[in-house]
Amino acid sequence: EKADLSKWLEGVEEYKALTIDEMRQWMGLPTAYIPYFNQKIDIKGNTNPWSPEGRQALESTYAAPLTPFWHQWIALTKINDNAANKRNTLILDQVGVGKTLQAVASIASYEWLRSYNEQKKTYPPRWVAASPSAMEVLEHRAHIIVCPPNLIAQWTSELKRYLAYGSWIILPYLG
Repeated sequence: EKADLSKWLEGVEEYKALTIDEMRQWMGLPTAYIPYFNQKIDIKGNTNPWSPEGRQALESTYAAPLTPFWHQWIALTKINDNAANKRNTLILDQVGVGKTLQAVASIASYEWLRSYNEQKKTYPPRWVAASPSAMEVLEHRAHIIVCPPNLIAQWTSELKRYLAYGSWIILPYLG
């Protein structure tokens, strides 16, 4: 039996009119950068951003701002809204659209919201408005990325590409 694709939705229709600044403000972010992320990216990509050479490269003229695209902010907003409502999210995009950044950003935003609540004893207004259960305290926990063994080095590299040095402990495990 064939699926009726005429009624297929993207799942983010309610966010289409939002700007990046509106989404950022919803999350209570003080800047245009994702919390715990590098603010720049080495466009040459030849060094580990967590090495001394890589950290220097992020401060060089070859480094470009690490600013997610609008559709990546939409995905992060959707992931956060779903989390506030205790719903899981699948990120289903074509190759090269930025799913890795979205996945890493969702982990970083979880920690941002947890830290925000720890400091202010509340959450950003959007988070509170998303669901009554959103006022529950987010637990401090480990985040686990499960991938095939042949992708461990790639995921480790991507985590270091996006996450700021010293903001996380990354423990690749094969077993």
